[in-house]
Amino acid sequence: MSWRGGGTTFQRVTGIADTQPAGRYLEVAWQAVEYVAAAYAGRVFLGVGIPYNRELVGLDEVEAFGRRLAGVDPQVQLCVLDYFPTFRRRALRRPRPSDMLNVKRILEGTGLRTVVVQTAIGHIGPS
Repeated sequence: MSWRGGGTTFQRVTGIADTQPAGRYLEVAWQAVEYVAAAYAGRVFLGVGIPYNRELVGLDEVEAFGRRLAGVDPQVQLCVLDYFPTFRRRALRRPRPSDMLNVKRILEGTGLRTVVVQTAIGHIGPS
């Protein structure tokens, strides 16, 4: 399962062990984004953030997330955090700037117009 449906990736990123509430929390987050985008378009800034680390999230999931968000509103700002742990899972390596630029290209390829990626050398974007 992926960002779209609740399962293992969301659980790995959030640390929520139980699949049922994890799936519900993820869907509620999507519903909130969809509601704000529809009800307050042009009146409220809407930004979404997601973490990226290849050990937690696959590029196919990044693309699926981008497609879903672009379907809500391609103007929504998406900020992708180059996720690396400070306290737990310290064996995870911080994504390289080139990895993050690839993530940015993939997300822009889904139709998103305002993608920002955080890297070790600073924020890059939007294009």
